[in-house]
Amino acid sequence: MKIIQLNLREIKIPLRFQFSQANNAGALHSHSAIVEVHTADGLIGYGEACPRTYVTGEDMAAVQNGLRLISPEIKGASIQSVEEIKDKLLKWEKAGIGPSVRCALELALLDAWSKTAEKPLAEILNAKPPKTIFYSLILPLLKPSSLEQLLPEVQHFSPPSVKLKVDAKLEETVSKIKLIRSYFGKELPIRVDVNGGWTLQQAEKIIPRLIEQGVTSFEQPLPVGQWEGLATLTRRFGEQARIMADESLLNRKQAQTLIERKCINHFNLKASKLGGIFSSLEVYQLAHEHDIPCQLGAHFGEASLLTTAGILLSGMAGAMTAYEGAMGTFLLEKDIIVPSITMGLDGRLDTQAGLPKIGLGLIDMAALEQYTQGPAINPNQLLSSLKSNIKR
Repeated sequence: MKIIQLNLREIKIPLRFQFSQANNAGALHSHSAIVEVHTADGLIGYGEACPRTYVTGEDMAAVQNGLRLISPEIKGASIQSVEEIKDKLLKWEKAGIGPSVRCALELALLDAWSKTAEKPLAEILNAKPPKTIFYSLILPLLKPSSLEQLLPEVQHFSPPSVKLKVDAKLEETVSKIKLIRSYFGKELPIRVDVNGGWTLQQAEKIIPRLIEQGVTSFEQPLPVGQWEGLATLTRRFGEQARIMADESLLNRKQAQTLIERKCINHFNLKASKLGGIFSSLEVYQLAHEHDIPCQLGAHFGEASLLTTAGILLSGMAGAMTAYEGAMGTFLLEKDIIVPSITMGLDGRLDTQAGLPKIGLGLIDMAALEQYTQGPAINPNQLLSSLKSNIKR
C-alpha cells in the first residue's frame, strides 16, 4: 500500500444539546480532526481523533504540527503489513508525537489497509467484539432545572446505566441523581464523572454521600498529578467503589505509575486520548495483568469512525465493565458515516450488523464537506482557521 498524499480536516458538527462538564464550560459543536491517507490505488483511508487541550494538551494546531513533522516519512511510503503500521506508531510515540495525531493517523492507515485488502478490519486485527454491546447514556453537567428540561427529551431511552457529569455541589448532585432515577427507575446504575473537579477534602466528603445514593463509580475525582490523593481515596473507598483514572491516563507509562502507586482501581480507555487502538490495547493488557478492570470510554461528539475503533478495541481486549460512545445522531446533528453507528434506545448495538464490512465506515462526503472548517489541507500548509486556544 503506497501512500501518496496526507490531508487534515477540522470538522465541527452541531450538537442536539449543549454538552458541559467540570473542565469544559460547554460545547455546542463536536470538534474532531479527520486525517485522510490517499494511496496510489486511488483509495482514501479516513481516521478521527478528538484533540482536547484539557485532556492531552493538544488542539487542532498541535495535530497539524504533529502531522507536519511525520508527513515526510509517510508520503511516498509503501506499507507492507499491519505490523509495520504498529512499529511506526511506536516510533512516533517515542518521538513525542501526540496521541490525537497518532490515533487519527493509525485509524486512517488501518482504514486504507482494509480497503486495499478488501477485508474487514475485525478480520485483519483478529478482533472478536461481543455480539451485542450495551452502551451507557451520558448526561452533561447541568443545573437541576436544566436537567429537568433535558430528561423529558431522553426519557424514551431505557439505558443499562447512566454516567452523570458532576461538580462539587453535593446537594445538587444528590437531587439530580434522584431526578434521574425518577425517570429511569430506582435500580438504574449511575456512575459519576468529576473530570478532575474536586479537591481531596471535597472528594472525602462527597464520595460517601453518593455511595449512599447507590453510586459506585467515581471517574477522575481529582486533578491530574494528585497521585497520593487518588491513592488515599482508593484506600478509603476502593472496596465500595471504582476510583477511575481518565485524564490521568494517557499512555502506558502513566498506567504503570497509577498501578505502582495504587492510585486507582479502574481505568477508562479512549482510543483518541491513548493514541489509537494498539496503544489502548497495550494499556488494557497491562491493567489486566494487575487485575485492574477497564471501561470503554469516549469523548463527547465522536463520529462513527471512533465508534468503530472502540468496538474493534473491545474485540481485541476483552470484557469491559461499561461501554461509552455510539451516541451518533442522538447527539450529532448528522454523522459523517452512513449509516451512523448509533446505539438503540435501550443502549443496544448489534456489532455484527453495525460493524462496517470494509474499513471504519462509509464516508458521507456531502456531510464531511459540510462540516469541514475550510478546505482539507496538506499538513505543511498553513490553515488560518486553526486557533491554538480552541477548547472544544
